[in-house]
Amino acid sequence: MAALPRPESLRVLCIDGGGVKGYTSLLILKRVFRTMMAEAGLTEMPKPCDVFDLIIGTSTGGLIAVMLGRLRMTIDECLAKYEQVGKVVFGKKPRGGKFGKVMKGLTSSAFYDVGLLQQEMKVLLKAKEIGEETPFKEPNVASCKVLVWSMD
Repeated sequence: MAALPRPESLRVLCIDGGGVKGYTSLLILKRVFRTMMAEAGLTEMPKPCDVFDLIIGTSTGGLIAVMLGRLRMTIDECLAKYEQVGKVVFGKKPRGGKFGKVMKGLTSSAFYDVGLLQQEMKVLLKAKEIGEETPFKEPNVASCKVLVWSMD
């Protein structure tokens, strides 16, 4: 695979929260990468961690940031894992239906169970043989960094 030229500026990917809408963010990212592949004449799609210097996410975007950056997943691996995680974390309807969702929005509360999201994050780390308490800073790695922002 041909290497992408290193830019003179910082390349940052920021993925917002929004529950199952994170899946859409991944589909858009995949399309951007397909276009980049074609224009750069690459034979295979690079991993986002090899393209971006920093991947940032909030809530479900944080989960995606961890999968793409720290766990070094491809976009397709991330899509597959996100489908599994999404069923667990976002599969239940919020308590109180639409009214409950509106009230949570007005009070800036999380729509979904943050504990489930954290639990699924721990499962992902364990599957990659990374301890829950392991710092996200990787020694001797000059590539992608990850920042997860939580409103809680």
